Amino acid sequence: MPTIATLALLAPALLAQSTRQGAQGPDLTRYLLVCVLLLVALGALGWGMKKLVAGAVRQRADKRSLQVMDLMPLGGKQRLAVVRCYDRTFALGLGEKEIALIAELDPVVRPASTPTTTPVEAASFSKLFARLRNGDQSSVAKDGAA
Repeated sequence: MPTIATLALLAPALLAQSTRQGAQGPDLTRYLLVCVLLLVALGALGWGMKKLVAGAVRQRADKRSLQVMDLMPLGGKQRLAVVRCYDRTFALGLGEKEIALIAELDPVVRPASTPTTTPVEAASFSKLFARLRNGDQSSVAKDGAA
């Protein structure tokens, strides 16, 4: 893909060549083609720089382990932000010219692991299952009613 500098150098040469070919004036097709190519090159360069800068900012934030968990507008230029720094979570009030610590929040509650049964529950369940397997329905009904 040609760079912007290459396209900028080629544009006058293409225009000069088109004016030498005829006395009518410059060839507008080539002129418009060069303009479109320059605009596409500038757009691609801007998009690439945005990706590069955003990636670098994200990597620096990951190294610091600083994350904005949630941001809620309160009206005007005031916002409420929940920010996580390493293993601590803070609620911050963001104003036009100031930042205020509202509270340090509890650590994030992780989902509980699979529920575990106590040995007593497991033993009673295995007895109930053995009775069902043997076809003893009357004792199961008594245990269920109790």
